[in-house]
Amino acid sequence: MRICLAVQSHKLAAIIVAAVASLASTTSIAVADDTKLASTAPNEESAPSLQIGTGINWFSLPSWGPRGPDFLGTGDSRVVDDGLGFGISLDLPLGQIGSQHFVLEWNGGFADLSSSSTDRTSLAGQSSLDLSFGNSANGSITTLTASPVGALPATATAGVTFADSAGATGVTVISDSSLAGGRVTHFASNTGVTGGAFAATLTNGGTQSAAAYAAYGDNTGFTLAATGDLSSSAIVDERSEDAIVIDQELLLGAPIDLQGGWTITPKFGPMYRSIDRDVDFRRTLQITANQPGVVVPEVGFAQTDELDARYVGAIAELAATKALQPDLSVSFDARFGGAYLHSRYRSHYSAILPTITTGPFDFISETRDDASLLAGVGAGLRYAPSENLVVGLDAGVNFVNKVPTINYVADAGGGVSPTIGMSHAIDYNVSVSISWRF
Repeated sequence: MRICLAVQSHKLAAIIVAAVASLASTTSIAVADDTKLASTAPNEESAPSLQIGTGINWFSLPSWGPRGPDFLGTGDSRVVDDGLGFGISLDLPLGQIGSQHFVLEWNGGFADLSSSSTDRTSLAGQSSLDLSFGNSANGSITTLTASPVGALPATATAGVTFADSAGATGVTVISDSSLAGGRVTHFASNTGVTGGAFAATLTNGGTQSAAAYAAYGDNTGFTLAATGDLSSSAIVDERSEDAIVIDQELLLGAPIDLQGGWTITPKFGPMYRSIDRDVDFRRTLQITANQPGVVVPEVGFAQTDELDARYVGAIAELAATKALQPDLSVSFDARFGGAYLHSRYRSHYSAILPTITTGPFDFISETRDDASLLAGVGAGLRYAPSENLVVGLDAGVNFVNKVPTINYVADAGGGVSPTIGMSHAIDYNVSVSISWRF
């Protein structure tokens, strides 16, 4: 019986937790009871067994960056998701034909993996910033001025209006000035029904500098602009991913006892795996106040991507077990399979403003059908402290040649159009399991 989920050596390969598990994409949990501590006598029917287990999975997957052309970075080409997995396996003897036993094996698993990264880019040295996503939200930046560095008094003015998609309107205007030695941090926001506006000014008479910021947005788009000495500002890009892998297999196996304490079990049957990746990108403007203890609210936008993969196919496995002692054995397995792959991608933006995160806008949806191959190897150690109880430790490496990812193609409007591409995935995993034989 095998329990894999994120890691199961013996079956681990079979479960291929994520890479091979998804048969192509993330981690999987599967388990199979192909590891027997003792051989079954020629005419003795093996007993049903149940195995459960848990493990840790490290899954190297293709990554992708945000689709906004104004992002400073495009993201790494690969990402490693890790997390826990749980699996369950049930072996049912089907009887025998002549002296050959047959076993029906059901393996199921669940894995929850994640990863995150943050990149901070200072705006020191820049005198302006302009970001816009989605359609032009109903609003305008009416005033945005800042005195040049070295001028006294240091002055800044920011004015913005909005009329959100629900008909709510608002106006925000602030203006400040600082003489030598003086400092001002001033911000204000106005919230409607589906959107809002934000304005901020920083003036510093000591450094003889000033900056002004303004933003507005709703569930149709987002606009942000800044001018002046932006050394107190930074753009923070965040990426976080959650991946859920569900694995199901139904295998027919035929254990064959060999000389020297070896047992080999060829297996074959249908498989299903789903790999759901939710990736969130956030780009926010962080403004450091002139006065200690003052926190200026963040403004920015978020991109939410969903990339789901469904694999339906068949897999073949060959497992080998050798009894070292009556209560101790080692196991090795190798597997290879193929599956039909259906991928679906969905993406949208949302604006981030003080006291409100707007509804989604600029939706994109894509699908793609393909075929994928998977392969894996694993090794395990089994110890039987009692006649009906077996404890296992497994490790494995799995490879899947096609996992969906996102590529960007320039469009006629000067932007980019996301499309579903394919890359490979490699899964490294370790797990422990407990089996009961009835």
